[in-house]
Amino acid sequence: MIRDDLLPSAVREQLPGWTIAPGGKPGTVALTGGLFFSDGDGVTVLLRVSGQEVLASDAGVAAMRLIDAGVDLGSGRAAKAWAEILDGYHLKEIHGRITGRRSVQCVAALVADIAGAVLSSDSLKWLAQGGRESPLERSLYAFLSSARLEYQKRPSVRLPRGGEVRPTARVNAPRREVLVQAASSKQAAEHALVLVQQLARARYAPNQRFVLLGGGVDEWSPDQLDLLADNASVGFASDMRLVDAFLKEGKNPPRLWVQTNE
Repeated sequence: MIRDDLLPSAVREQLPGWTIAPGGKPGTVALTGGLFFSDGDGVTVLLRVSGQEVLASDAGVAAMRLIDAGVDLGSGRAAKAWAEILDGYHLKEIHGRITGRRSVQCVAALVADIAGAVLSSDSLKWLAQGGRESPLERSLYAFLSSARLEYQKRPSVRLPRGGEVRPTARVNAPRREVLVQAASSKQAAEHALVLVQQLARARYAPNQRFVLLGGGVDEWSPDQLDLLADNASVGFASDMRLVDAFLKEGKNPPRLWVQTNE
């Protein structure tokens, strides 16, 4: 239930779609909505109104999750990528928390920026393995080379509010550019869902978003496949002919997991 007494109406009206609840500290509220990490956990933004300004943070959750995954945010590529994400959203890190301060008129943009930075940082988990290519990724790259399709590995794609995502490949398909995300596990597929949703916000059309899943259709949950297919075209490593037809001819792969009544 949305608590109408927790924020001034002028602030609350700028946050449609966010559920408002007490934030655990006096004057602080917790905002939750339809945004999720790659493992399905929801994104929470803490917000406090101070005069004509609003302060927001992620409570340090993004950094803690990366550290738990083995990502070193203190040095190397991860530290640089972390700094670039914060800079892209015009945010700062204070004691491990992603934080921002704006005027009350910009509260919606601030909340969106905190959530966007949190989701963008989630993609840094692949650095915990040193950025090594998975067998599925290597298979995808080999297929693209054999199909004589020009492609770029892990391109940097800018999001509308300055964030960055790095899909598995950018493919120069006939008549369009296609961004492909490969996923060989449930967690990787959850990350793929977040990524293609972000690409939709960046105005990449449905025929420019593709998720390649490892194995065959029977190895995946129909519910998870439905969520993916609502946001991108979905193919399987067991049948690369459908992937070839999507890239070269624009033919959308069928939803093979959907049962039909004869």
